[in-house]
Amino acid sequence: MSLGMFVLIIVLLVIFVACYVAHRKRLAKEFEEKVRSFIEVCDSFFVEFDGLFKHYIQDAERDAFILKYKVLYHELQRYSGISSKVEDFVKLEDFKKQYKDFPGLVFASNAEIKRKECLKSLIQYVNVFLDELSFLTSRYVTEADGEIFRQKWEKLSQDVATCNLKANDEEYGKINLFKIIYKDFSNYLEKANETFFAQESQKYDYLFSNIDGKSLDMQQREAVVTDEDRILVLAGAGSGKTLTIAGKVKYLCDVKNVSPEEILLISFTKKSAQEMTDRIQGKLGIPVKSTTFHKLGLDIIKSAVGKRPDVLDESLFNEFIHNFFEKELVNYPELVKNLIEYFAYYIDIPKNMEDYSSLGEMYEAEKSVDLETLRSKYDQEKYIQEEKIKKSQNHTTLKNEKVKSLEEVQIANFLFLNGVNYEYEKLYPFENSDPLRKAYRPDFYLKDYDIYLEHFGITRNNTVPWLSPVEAKKYLDGIDWKRELHKQNNTKLIETYSYYNSEGVLLQKLEEILKQNGVVLKSRDFMDIFNTVYATKTNKYFSEFVKLCGTFIVLFKSNNYTIETIDNWKDWLSSEDNKFLQRRNNTFLNIIRVILEEYQKYLIANNSIDFSDMINNATENVNAGCDIPLYKYVIVDEYQDISKARFNLLKAIVDKTKAKLFCVGDDWQSIYRFAGSDISLFTDIAKYFGKTKILKIEKTYRNSQKLIDEASRFILQNPLQLKKSLRSDKKLDYPLVFWGFDDNPKNALQAIINKIALDYGANSSILLLGRTNYDIEIAKDTGLFRKIRKNGVDALEYVQNPKLQIQFLSVHKSKGLEADNVILLNFRNDKLGFPNQIIDDPVLNFVLTNAEDYRFAEERRLFYVAITRTKNRTYVLVDNKNPSLFFKEFSESTSVFFKSTRRKISEKQTKCPLCKTGDLLKVEHDGKTFVGCSNFPRCRYAQRDVTILSSPKICPECGGFLVKRKAYNGYNFVGCSNYPACGYKEKMFWK
Repeated sequence: MSLGMFVLIIVLLVIFVACYVAHRKRLAKEFEEKVRSFIEVCDSFFVEFDGLFKHYIQDAERDAFILKYKVLYHELQRYSGISSKVEDFVKLEDFKKQYKDFPGLVFASNAEIKRKECLKSLIQYVNVFLDELSFLTSRYVTEADGEIFRQKWEKLSQDVATCNLKANDEEYGKINLFKIIYKDFSNYLEKANETFFAQESQKYDYLFSNIDGKSLDMQQREAVVTDEDRILVLAGAGSGKTLTIAGKVKYLCDVKNVSPEEILLISFTKKSAQEMTDRIQGKLGIPVKSTTFHKLGLDIIKSAVGKRPDVLDESLFNEFIHNFFEKELVNYPELVKNLIEYFAYYIDIPKNMEDYSSLGEMYEAEKSVDLETLRSKYDQEKYIQEEKIKKSQNHTTLKNEKVKSLEEVQIANFLFLNGVNYEYEKLYPFENSDPLRKAYRPDFYLKDYDIYLEHFGITRNNTVPWLSPVEAKKYLDGIDWKRELHKQNNTKLIETYSYYNSEGVLLQKLEEILKQNGVVLKSRDFMDIFNTVYATKTNKYFSEFVKLCGTFIVLFKSNNYTIETIDNWKDWLSSEDNKFLQRRNNTFLNIIRVILEEYQKYLIANNSIDFSDMINNATENVNAGCDIPLYKYVIVDEYQDISKARFNLLKAIVDKTKAKLFCVGDDWQSIYRFAGSDISLFTDIAKYFGKTKILKIEKTYRNSQKLIDEASRFILQNPLQLKKSLRSDKKLDYPLVFWGFDDNPKNALQAIINKIALDYGANSSILLLGRTNYDIEIAKDTGLFRKIRKNGVDALEYVQNPKLQIQFLSVHKSKGLEADNVILLNFRNDKLGFPNQIIDDPVLNFVLTNAEDYRFAEERRLFYVAITRTKNRTYVLVDNKNPSLFFKEFSESTSVFFKSTRRKISEKQTKCPLCKTGDLLKVEHDGKTFVGCSNFPRCRYAQRDVTILSSPKICPECGGFLVKRKAYNGYNFVGCSNYPACGYKEKMFWK
């Protein structure tokens, strides 16, 4: 290469380098200028960015901002190689990140702005809520007002739930408080009401401490202050309910400024209404007058139509009922036939044999059943009439015919009413070759047809599950033996079975069998039977049945039912599975239908209506819009006695006036069903009146704590009774004494009265109580009393100590009264005992709002009333041979004492192996000594060996007794008392 060429190359290279360097400087200068422009735009971006996020960014603003800086963002993406050494590199990188995240940042910013704005709005409403809540809880808050308030703020609650409250928010404290309150609002109001009550009780202590000179306890004060729309106060016996009502009225008028004319105060009787008026007007000086439902209804009708109707007095209704049965029945032969059949077949409802665990259980259940046949009653009365002698003399002349079971009563009565001549347990005329069997006496002998009728207590499967295996075998073997005996002697045997009763067809099957065997059925003269047996005022059973009819009619009319209602019931009964119950109910409804029709005719003839009609008419007038005072409060005393008719009137008034309802009563003392009261209207009050506040006043000032505990335990055996825990400051051991007697209560009654006089002095009061008015005869028959007139009223004077204050009342009439000591006379298991088993008949379920399934529910309440009339002790006379069904529910403790009863003895004695419940006793008869059952004559178990009482030895195979027996070879051995059903034996080593 030449030198010139080399130099040229060098020159060109220098020029190239110089140009390259100049170009690079120009590019660098251009880049620097570009970066400066980027920085300027970024600065503008960040200024605008910060300005945007100071307010809520609209979608258009967001999109315009993104579009405005989009070019820059993409250019920076192309200039990704900008060195980090560049002064504003961080700013450019921050721009790219912020631009990229901008939509999300906008969303978050907008959400936070919204949240803040929401909190500012919410806190205003929360403040209003708290202010209004403070005002609301400055008084008593009803459940209805509380619910209205809660619903008013439901939307706020929903908004608060979505506001994303944070702990560092300025509004956090109050909003969180709202959330806590609203979440458990009902509990908050409950506590607020408790606070209000405490403040009110203290503030007006001067008022509550002096209601007619007496101080209200805390539960009474709570009832007074509580201002719920619907209140039911459960008041225990002797707990001061009248005082509580008086306190309520005074508080409303003096503190709440309620006008006396705005209070409707209702009592059930004139006497209680007057007593309430005297206390409130006379002693408290408040012009609130208590009225009765009777007067209230009449006033409403007069206001509506301009005049009062003529209302039949209750006594006239009772007079009509009794007059109809005593004098008018002769005009209704079909009704008489229904009556006789009802008493002959249906007065008792037989249980299925399969429902009993033992014969003894059946005996116990049937102790109240009258097992005397209708023929026997008829013959007795005929004999009395023909001989013109007193019935008490007659019993020594004619023997009552009593059968062994309720099923046999039905059979005997069917035979009698259908003209079939029979002999009961006539000795079978043919010799019995079996030395181990007693003389055979078939149940019935139809002597006009030479037919024997046996009623066998077996199931359809030919079993007897209520007997022990060995006794069942003996019974079934006995059936086979009887059949074979008739076959051997060519005598005709027809049979009926207990399972016919279980299936409700006993009488139908009996009729069918009799006709198949040529027995002619011919109805007797029912009118003659009625006039002979029942048309006498001395027949207590029939008198109680008349009362039952009266109760049914009162309840029927209280429900505003019509004759057509009975026809509907009869149609419904056609689908009843149990034919016995179907016929029983039909028969009763046939009887009632006639009485109701005649009663309605009687009312029309006398241009009258009865109490139920009047109350129903008053209700119709209120519902139709008649003018009534605009009450603010309706207060009802003794609400447990409410009837359906009274309830309808009460509800009509409350619904029209929007008044608050305050009811006081004790469902444990609901005992006036015969007058129309319906306990379900009390125990299910919320079902009929809507949501109801239940309060309790549980401190009693009459009974001792131990009596209260025992009475409460007894009444609460019925789970439908409302629970309360009564308490008392009075202490007394053995406040409830069961005093037994065997034949005549005279000695026991005398001992009780003398003990009371000794313990409490001659000035103490004694109240003799009877389940019915008939029970006064129990006292009279003892000869301990003489009848006197005292203050214009018949009274009893104790012969031995005339100074003693002794009064007899039925339990019903004693309600609301008290005495130093109480003696209950008739505690027997009997149709007219305690419980009374006629007046408690299940036919009443037709006319009760909600039928009580619990057996003897009202009778249980009546017994509770009886034993709580005392300030000290209640003595209960117990028939040891036939104690009340309630007796077994009590056991000895420091609250209950048994005097001369068999309770302790029977627990130690050997039980009968046949019936399982009777006690084995030593019996002496006709010079012979043997072992018998305490359930005789129902249970005829007997053993000759009396050693089984002192040292019983049990057969290891069947459970019978091992007794000494003698073999044919003269040697003694030990064998089973159930021989030959059980062949177990042991050797003995002496003759």
